[in-house]
Amino acid sequence: MVTERSAHATIVKLAQVGDYSVANWGDRLYPGVTSHLLRQIGLEADVTHFAPLPGATLAGEPIRPLREIRRTKVAAVLVGGGDLVRFDTTTVALDHMAIPEAQRHGRLLRLRAELFARRHFLNGPGVWLPEADWVPGAPTVLVSVGARRMAHDPRARAAVSRLKGVWVRTTHAARQFEAAGVSPERIVRAPDMVFAHPALSDQTRSAERGRQVVWRRLGVDEPLVVFHAAAFHGWPEARVEAALRSLTGLPIAVLSLGAHSGEDRALAAAAERTGTLALIGLKADEIVCVLASAGVVFTTSMHVAIVAGSFGTPVLTPGVPKTAEAFSACPTPPQVEEVSDEDLADTVRARRGKRSDHDHAPNAAAATKAFESVLTMAGVL
Repeated sequence: MVTERSAHATIVKLAQVGDYSVANWGDRLYPGVTSHLLRQIGLEADVTHFAPLPGATLAGEPIRPLREIRRTKVAAVLVGGGDLVRFDTTTVALDHMAIPEAQRHGRLLRLRAELFARRHFLNGPGVWLPEADWVPGAPTVLVSVGARRMAHDPRARAAVSRLKGVWVRTTHAARQFEAAGVSPERIVRAPDMVFAHPALSDQTRSAERGRQVVWRRLGVDEPLVVFHAAAFHGWPEARVEAALRSLTGLPIAVLSLGAHSGEDRALAAAAERTGTLALIGLKADEIVCVLASAGVVFTTSMHVAIVAGSFGTPVLTPGVPKTAEAFSACPTPPQVEEVSDEDLADTVRARRGKRSDHDHAPNAAAATKAFESVLTMAGVL
């Protein structure tokens, strides 16, 4: 095991790999929550972060490009969290290029994406499933990951077979890994890591800060209707615009989670055409707090539903299987209500301000236990 001695304890050196440099709020939460979980289990660790593009975590720690990881010396590699077990490399490249969903067509764009992939990704069946070990000789575990439809060809099975442990968010993902040859004892199904976000433990403070953000940004001092929808979940600008028009007369603002898939531009454009307020470019912790203080949240995002629902904020969704599947892993799933486009306006008005008394602690505890389990599989604990 690669460690360093401090004056008081042994520091374990870890590498964490994920999508942390993409302009998407949910992905960028993971390094900070990982640090929180390490403190929760009492493991002192020196974590180096890697992603397709260089950058910085929300805490200001450097994010190094993937291609530098094999020059590091660590005790283990943590891959996750996020929806990382996927084999659509071109789509991942387009996400990092921040190409709007509606513009993703044409041979030239595909060639640009393939060039981006060659420059920034490692060779393998998937971006986060390389053909060779991330770090030679260091065990790899997946932490809090989702799985798209997995390829079961020899390259994919070989990449998956090297994993020492897998923490998945859904039963579907667990079955995918079993079908790929991972033994059930190496698979842990547990809530997403974001259920353990430290802000959820101080709900009063988070909500008060959220009210301050809304007042400062929008001049609104009543429970806000927060609207978020992404094109890749079936919400192009025209559908967003129709929904916003149906909510006229309410204190409503669109919320962007980043430039991922051009989401910020699409939501801002629909808001401008309908005269709707907009929360674009908020800091990650501001988004957390706005969700804590909101009167009701409509979203296609699993992570928005996790955070808002864990605060007891009313959450409406158009029916996103990814969210429903992730919540099924929770000991105490937050309340989320599915709503149609036709019923959206009436349901928003009926649910606004009617908070639930939700205890997020069992979900956080289950995520912490899963984290301990995969670190044990990696030989770190």
